[in-house]
Amino acid sequence: MISNYKFTENAFLPRTVVIPLVQEKDSICVPVVKPEEVVKEGQLIARSDYSEIHSSVPGTVKDICHLRCPDGRIEKSIIIQTHGSFDYLGKKINAEPWETLSPASIEKKLLDKGIINTFSCFKPVSLSEQIKTIQRNKTRAIIVRLFDEDTLRISDSLLTKFYYEQIYKGAKILAKTIEADGIIFVMSNKEIEERSLENDEKQGIYYLGTKIKKYTNGFKRELISLFDKTLKKNCKFGISRKDIFIDSYTLLDIYNAVVYGLPVMSRCINVTGNCLASSCFLNIRLGFTLKELINQLGGFIKQPGSIIINGRICGTAVTSLDIPITKYVKSVEFLSNANLTDSQVYSCIKCGACRTSCPVHLAPDILFSYVLKKSDIPQAFLNTATMCINCGICNTVCQARIPLCQAITMIKYKTEQINEKQE
Repeated sequence: MISNYKFTENAFLPRTVVIPLVQEKDSICVPVVKPEEVVKEGQLIARSDYSEIHSSVPGTVKDICHLRCPDGRIEKSIIIQTHGSFDYLGKKINAEPWETLSPASIEKKLLDKGIINTFSCFKPVSLSEQIKTIQRNKTRAIIVRLFDEDTLRISDSLLTKFYYEQIYKGAKILAKTIEADGIIFVMSNKEIEERSLENDEKQGIYYLGTKIKKYTNGFKRELISLFDKTLKKNCKFGISRKDIFIDSYTLLDIYNAVVYGLPVMSRCINVTGNCLASSCFLNIRLGFTLKELINQLGGFIKQPGSIIINGRICGTAVTSLDIPITKYVKSVEFLSNANLTDSQVYSCIKCGACRTSCPVHLAPDILFSYVLKKSDIPQAFLNTATMCINCGICNTVCQARIPLCQAITMIKYKTEQINEKQE
């Protein structure tokens, strides 16, 4: 329950951090440091055309090697042993009046500070690249989701609870950067009422209420549908999938980057599960491994049978405690075997539940058969995989426990790559 959390806490400093060079979709950063090199807190350690990665601690680069990431993939990572003085932590940092900055200077700050958009934890993207793309559009809107798309996770909701003012200002900073037509904040009806929030047509700011406990409410398609049904008539602008959909985490990063000049060095993580004595909402340095996190929390009270990153519905299950916290991690849940169900995969029983429950009306069973058997399916049918919103409902309703969503994601990824090459 969100009401059970009264404050955020800073985790202890890690002895060693492991920072993967892939923090967003399809963007591999190249290291700009070498083993045995001494780095400062916040120093640039890797970059790509649209992204930058900074050291979360001061210390010495011990190695650059391949390690497993929270999304299950093995990526090249920089290992830094902590020592030395901090340049940001514990220091007084003066706020800069962002209102006086030009859109171009704000945009440069967002690139330099390594901001990524984690609206989709499954597919985080470079915010700088999104800004470049939307600047080519005639109309530009920002849709801010202030709750979690996974109803079994409360990380975004907690962040909104504790940092609403900063998140709100982060949205206005982004709106100035892209010269947006307006901002739509999507949140629970209850919170809009409690905060006494009202639309401000002069500034192009609107509030869209929804039932956040209803699953699939937090995806692009559903937010656009909700807008069309309730707010479109009274709003001076429209929205589409081409606009910037963003979350509370990204907006807080934008605020800290532009107002205080802080690169992305930490994440507020909701740590939960019946294997722990209590749950908490910790501000954790990037690269902090789960093993060191558990040691700081006093160890397990039960042996975990599964470790879930970013929620049971939309997240990923990992088995190693050597997994590091990255920019796209929002929650970690440690579950005992008693809380796990049978994970054995059986043959499809042709019940059709995946088709009837899919919010975008795909045929997950047919797409899975293509991955499994390479059956003869028209390309036009395979292209429907790009409509998948990765909600995971097909997996949830499948009585045979077939990894339907994962199979569709494979097709979707390959199809998108082919389409990008053709463009």
